[in-house]
Amino acid sequence: MMLSRRLKLTAILCSLLTLIVGLSLIQVHNYQQQIYRQLNYSMKLQLSIDSLRSQLWLYQEYTDKQGLIELNNRQAELAAELSQNIDWDVQQKIIIQNLNRLNTNVRALINTQNSHHSTQTDNVAASKAERLFKAKYSMVIEEMTEEMFNLHQLSIKQAKKKQQTLLWLVGAVLLLLTTLITAWSFRTLSRFRNGLNSLNQGMEALASGDLTSRIVFSDDDELSALANNFNNMKYSLTQITVKKDSLKQEVDRQTRKLIEQQDRLIFLAEHDELTGIYNRRAFIKKIDNAIARDLRSDDQAALLFIDLNKFKHINDTLGHSVGDEVIVIIAQRLRNHLRSTDIVGRLGGDEFVVWLDLIAEPIDIDQKITQLLTVIKMPMNISTHQLEVGASIGISVLPKHGTTSRELISAADTAMYRAKADNSIEYCFYQSDHGVTVLANS
Repeated sequence: MMLSRRLKLTAILCSLLTLIVGLSLIQVHNYQQQIYRQLNYSMKLQLSIDSLRSQLWLYQEYTDKQGLIELNNRQAELAAELSQNIDWDVQQKIIIQNLNRLNTNVRALINTQNSHHSTQTDNVAASKAERLFKAKYSMVIEEMTEEMFNLHQLSIKQAKKKQQTLLWLVGAVLLLLTTLITAWSFRTLSRFRNGLNSLNQGMEALASGDLTSRIVFSDDDELSALANNFNNMKYSLTQITVKKDSLKQEVDRQTRKLIEQQDRLIFLAEHDELTGIYNRRAFIKKIDNAIARDLRSDDQAALLFIDLNKFKHINDTLGHSVGDEVIVIIAQRLRNHLRSTDIVGRLGGDEFVVWLDLIAEPIDIDQKITQLLTVIKMPMNISTHQLEVGASIGISVLPKHGTTSRELISAADTAMYRAKADNSIEYCFYQSDHGVTVLANS
């Protein structure tokens, strides 16, 4: 049941209780008025009977015509009182009928006495009739007094009974309604309190970040509708959160992709696309840093300018794809036989440059060059071809032959061309004597 209907029904029950209380008070008031009228009427009857008795005493005292007339008037007044329409019950009506009958007897006695007064002349007979009248009259008055006593007792008894019945009935109805209203109010309060507690728990769960739990209501009321709206809101928040997480994941994925692309672009900007070793610009940047470091620490280093022999013939006869394979293999061999402090790069075509860092003695350069020439001349199996290449190497030494990358590369390049021009040597060092370049053959 809807909560508004429960509250409306509670208000209706309270209004009904108020109405019943009001009607009960009105009924009690009406009943009290009825009892008051009955008692007031009984008192009037009692006064009329007492007046009739007192008039009888006067008549007994004086026995005159005027007293008889007055007695007749008092009887007429009692008859008028008894003829009034009062709301009596059955037993009370029987008593009133008895009183009417007795009063009729009194009237008959009075009429008989009037006849005697008008017809009898014998004093003895009149006196005897008078005594008989008074005796009968006294008996009727006594009976009327007894009937009035019975009327009073019966009225009191019935009033007590009716009051008790009315009190029990009103009390039972009020107790039943108040119990019903109290139970209904407590049930409504319990449902309202439970609903608010459930909503409060749901809000606390939402505040703590719980988007999966739901508020469950068994009845269909306003709180249930509010809970359903709350659950729908949490579901919407869940969907938004899922979309937000998906968006975040997509942003992270795109960011990683951009970073990878950036790293790839940086790598491509610094490395030779074919071999993966440093290109000319990145190699010069690297050896510039190495030169600055070595000059501060007074360390020696050497730059090797390598040009492959027989490469042009292979490239022209077997094709560029085979030539590219030769370049890749030579680059890999150079990289695998250098220290982590050394640097290798490709200037273009079949020209490579190697930076040998932290050289202690010139003999170390000769040993490294011999090692590199050995691995360069090792046979290569490419497709169905077994190929061999040689190399011409020019060497410049830091700081002997220069203190900048430009100077060292130029000196090594010059020495390489001298070694290439002389078929009897494979490498030579750059030397300068009074402005004239002299190449030392190995």
